[in-house]
Amino acid sequence: MIKVKGFKFSGISIGLKKSGKKDLGLIFSEKPCKAHAVFTKNKVLAAPIIVGKKIIKKNNIHSIIVNSGSANACTGKEGILATNKVLKELSLNTNMDAYNFFPSSTGMIGQQLDYQLINKNIPKLIKRLKGTSIKDFANAITTTDRFTKVSHKKLRIGRNNYNFLAVAKGAGMIHPNMATMLCFFLTDLDFEIKLFRKIINNATDMSFNSISVDGDMSTNDTVIGLSNGTGGDEIITNKSKTLSTISNTINGMFLDLASLIVKDAEGGTKFCKINVHGAKSKKSAKLVARKISNSLLFKTALFGSDPNWGRIIAAIGSSDVAYINQNKIDISIGGHLLVKGGLEYSKSKIADKLMKKKEVEININLNSGKHSSYMLTNDIGINYVKFNSYYTT
Repeated sequence: MIKVKGFKFSGISIGLKKSGKKDLGLIFSEKPCKAHAVFTKNKVLAAPIIVGKKIIKKNNIHSIIVNSGSANACTGKEGILATNKVLKELSLNTNMDAYNFFPSSTGMIGQQLDYQLINKNIPKLIKRLKGTSIKDFANAITTTDRFTKVSHKKLRIGRNNYNFLAVAKGAGMIHPNMATMLCFFLTDLDFEIKLFRKIINNATDMSFNSISVDGDMSTNDTVIGLSNGTGGDEIITNKSKTLSTISNTINGMFLDLASLIVKDAEGGTKFCKINVHGAKSKKSAKLVARKISNSLLFKTALFGSDPNWGRIIAAIGSSDVAYINQNKIDISIGGHLLVKGGLEYSKSKIADKLMKKKEVEININLNSGKHSSYMLTNDIGINYVKFNSYYTT
């Protein structure tokens, strides 16, 4: 049974989704949390992010409320008012301050949030809070997801076992620098706040900022971490002996969830990891990996199981990396070398077989430096086009 000390969860259906599925979730901590959030880089921001950016600065968050079925994005002053109305209602029902609650929304852009419907159901949402209701919360935040995304780990530190929980959602409109995805990370371990921010930032960069489903950046994505310290007396600092183990655990959890988002890609049939080696910097390696992961020609070749390396090398050359030398580029599918020094190295049925797998790994060596990076992506095929062509109808 998954539990995180001091945290309770709930998830209910109130009618925001036409399907009648759960669409309102709440995370509640018995103590104020140290908090840090990473937001979308999209310049068009949803109302909950505009409000949430102010709340996170107060660093006195107890709770997170999330609705699905409406992104509350591009809703103007009415959308901001709606978000604040929900937070006010929460405060009235808990005798807490509105800034103790952090808002998130996901769903259709442009629709006004029915805050009156939400507020009517807040007493029920609070009443349903339980330490074991993580599944209900995870279901309440989904939109086009085919499955929920939850990761839980335990670590023995000193005399106590501490819990780490991450719950995410996302399947489409996924692009580097975050996407239409949400991730809520909770722990009952205490952290020095500057270190906690650094850990969340690093884990996000290695995971949710390293995936691309369709190259479209959303207005709502948020990764937020909460640490309530109720699990024991340990406070993690830069000098803690267990820091490396803790960081690796959180990095692994975030990467697992990011991988699940790509595997749940709308209409997707393939999961692909693109590794770029031999770059002059990690930044330029990432730029090359991103360029390939967002190439529709590559992604459709992936759908058709076509080992068309010409599309890969063309994407490499069109990236904003000035030092690329086509005569140094090596390309492999898995461990099978296709291109050596920019020229075709081999033709074989091995490449065809490797491309037919559900999970494909592309390895690129620029042979120009010592840095590496990667991206996780998927194919684009018929079902993606069908699904997104009538999304609002």
